[in-house]
Amino acid sequence: MNPWKSRMMTLMFGLAIAVLRLTGSAGEAAAGALPKDPCALLKPAEIQVLASNAKIGGGVSDASMAPMGVGCTYTWGPRTRDWGESALTITVIDASRAWPGTSPDVLQQGIFAKVKVGGPNASLVAGVGDAAAFTFEARSSNATAEAYLKAKGVHLSVTYHAGDALSSKDKVVALLKSAAAKL
Repeated sequence: MNPWKSRMMTLMFGLAIAVLRLTGSAGEAAAGALPKDPCALLKPAEIQVLASNAKIGGGVSDASMAPMGVGCTYTWGPRTRDWGESALTITVIDASRAWPGTSPDVLQQGIFAKVKVGGPNASLVAGVGDAAAFTFEARSSNATAEAYLKAKGVHLSVTYHAGDALSSKDKVVALLKSAAAKL
């Protein structure tokens, strides 16, 4: 089996475990309170650390996932042939609605599984939530920092899309921590 197929199978297995409905578990994920304005979690001035010379305007809210989740996307140019516009997307998902009946332990294990199959650029993130990780998807130039916050009942992710996204790992993680503190 080729390495790519093996990694994908492992990832799918880990994610399948995370979304299975467990009976007799240690308890379901708490109902999450979604922010009314997900764009209030990060301001353009905070995001500016990713592109010091760019003009980053206000974010665009996305409620298309409601009532399961909400999001906000900030975009800035220039648009390139290789990856398009640079963007930062914040997503907050109510764990009890997205994965009903799933225990918090299983949700945490799902995040840990992403690190195991995420390759050399994946790592656990300390200091935010009950489980947090950083992953990088080279094909799409996406760097994602995500966390499960058991007490809030939400899964929070911050995804940075740009040609140099991987080199901004520490900044993306710091933005995740900042957004989590405002939930």
